[in-house]
Amino acid sequence: MRRLFIPAMLLLLLPMLLFAKDYQVVTFKTDTAGAIDFSHPVHLKALGSNCTLCHNKIFAIGTKAAPVTMKEMETGKSCGACHNGKRAFALAACTRCHVTKEVPVDIPNFGAVVFSHKFHLGLGAYGCADCHNAIFGARTDNPHITMKEMEGGRSCGACHDGKTAFSVKGDCTKCHTVRDIPFAADATFSHAAHLGFGHVCGDCHSKLFVAGPKSKRYTMLEMETQQSCGGCHNGSTAFSVKGDCGRCHTAVKDVTFVKSDAFFSHKIHTALLGCGSCHSGIFVGGVNSRRYTMAEMEKGLSCGVCHEDKTVFGVRGNCDRCHVKTRDVSFKTGAAGTVVFRHDSHRQMYGCGDCHNGIFTAGAGRKSFTMAQMGQGKSCGACHDGKTAFAATAAANCGKCHPLRDVILPHDARFPHVKHLESQTCSDCHNGLFLSGPGNKRWTMAQMEQGNSCGACHDGSTAFTVKGSCGTCHTSTVEVAIPVRQTGVTRFSHTFHTGLHGCTDCHNGIFGAGASARRHTMADMEKGGSCGACHDGKSAFTAKENCTKCHPVKEISFKESGALFSHTFHLNAYSCADCHDALFKPDSENRRWTMADMEKGKSCGACHDGKSAFGVAGACEKCHPATKGIKYELPGDVGSVLFSHKSHSAKGYGCVDCHSKIIVAGVGRKSHTMKEMEQGQSCGACHGFSMAFSVKDPIHCEKCHQRLY
Repeated sequence: MRRLFIPAMLLLLLPMLLFAKDYQVVTFKTDTAGAIDFSHPVHLKALGSNCTLCHNKIFAIGTKAAPVTMKEMETGKSCGACHNGKRAFALAACTRCHVTKEVPVDIPNFGAVVFSHKFHLGLGAYGCADCHNAIFGARTDNPHITMKEMEGGRSCGACHDGKTAFSVKGDCTKCHTVRDIPFAADATFSHAAHLGFGHVCGDCHSKLFVAGPKSKRYTMLEMETQQSCGGCHNGSTAFSVKGDCGRCHTAVKDVTFVKSDAFFSHKIHTALLGCGSCHSGIFVGGVNSRRYTMAEMEKGLSCGVCHEDKTVFGVRGNCDRCHVKTRDVSFKTGAAGTVVFRHDSHRQMYGCGDCHNGIFTAGAGRKSFTMAQMGQGKSCGACHDGKTAFAATAAANCGKCHPLRDVILPHDARFPHVKHLESQTCSDCHNGLFLSGPGNKRWTMAQMEQGNSCGACHDGSTAFTVKGSCGTCHTSTVEVAIPVRQTGVTRFSHTFHTGLHGCTDCHNGIFGAGASARRHTMADMEKGGSCGACHDGKSAFTAKENCTKCHPVKEISFKESGALFSHTFHLNAYSCADCHDALFKPDSENRRWTMADMEKGKSCGACHDGKSAFGVAGACEKCHPATKGIKYELPGDVGSVLFSHKSHSAKGYGCVDCHSKIIVAGVGRKSHTMKEMEQGQSCGACHGFSMAFSVKDPIHCEKCHQRLY
């Protein structure tokens, strides 16, 4: 017996050992010194995995401990109980716990300077205490210290005084990174080039330039008054800002005017003219530049100053010299869709000046015209008058400009424009019967049967009637999905039914289509309404007794408990009416029943009473085929607990050994404290009474409490 007892105990403990995890790293956030990581694995290894050496003597489990200062630790509190230089490394070894990193220091009006902990500590001559907290507070809200104050020995200046380390005065680039600065108009300021000429930062900063986000941009006119770059670039100290444009603006770009597809080439013009010929008298560059119309250019403004047909070609009549390409223009009409004007096809016959700017004003001055105005010779009607080109207002010519397309209507109805234009013109329907565009009205079949809309022609004499010829316009049918709250989605198959019946057998007598459609209850159908008009047990199977022919059945899983209800299995022995709606109400408001309720005959227990079918008590696995691990979320300093059903059932325990004697499942589930478990409640019913390892033993904490990291 003794020989069997020890292996049995090992097998009992094995599942818990498999689920044991290492303790996680706990992060403490401080107000002044960043985040400190405490590693349970490192400490447990050094302490022989004895949790009780710290808990609850030094650190209390389950309560939020008050912050402890370094001063208090030095007196033996918290981490200082061990980290005293004897039992463990001393608190003075700051970087063993406090992670150091590169610190960006935001400098008003200049950007950021990066202080490197790694570099300074790597010198080997300094420790953390040399700076903290006498010179710098170990926090993120240190007050800003000016360069003037540093020169007086404050902050970095305590060491960087020209003796202990290089001076903060004059060695700017050792801390402040310099770079080339791009400006508008392809100008670039090179720090490297200017510093290479022997200049120092103080020559410009902050006399001529204020660095950083508050820096100001200067115009060329201001520079000519010796502001900004003009302080040196005045023609005597350095080349002048006036007239030597290419010295700074090294890569001017060609300018593309997107709206008009016009193209201006700096390269061509600077080969003939100097920059000052145009800037800033004729053109103002940058954000203050303005766009000019062709009419203004023809009056001598902008490009028109030179392009007046004397100096060089004129802006009027030489469009393609600057407008290197044309594009199609889309006109959105409210009533007749989008009309596209194609430049390419018209330019084969006409020049730009034939239309611009006499007939059409391009750009912001462009105006839209109605068809009536075109009939009077305006806009397109100037040429499209029936003589020079086809008449714009002739009904037979609508489709030459206005795109024709088949119109898709609800319920798979289609109106083919092209087919109708074989015998009619656009004006036969527009705008008498149909108002084109978004203001058009939709008509019901009943209204069409009275001569409205399509019914004006489709009356059985002029053309086939709208009544009874459904398939002529409704070229296809759709499968209808009817959302039923009680039983899920029920599908009606047009394809199947139209193989037996015509459309009018149901529409609009039994079913109103579209907006007039209404939902019927099963009670209505049993009285002959809706589907029940045919599904009465004579014409077709009855709606009352053949649920599964229309309503799909499915397996129902109860996620909380892992239970599974099989419709397929039960329908082999029972009908839908045996359960619905007496025991189960098949909708979203159906209520859940506890096992105690079922044992009293409620829900599944009405049949599963041990007589009609197996009882709900004691046959758990027949409905709950799969159990899962239960995770008990506990505070971070304790570690969550994972209970494994699989490992316990593998040892021969049945569900009723714990449920509902020791553990109450579901909504009645209660959490127990370790003290209660030590008294035999919950897990303690087994773990503490020679059946499994004891919850009282501190060396077994990690078998249940796991801290993942």
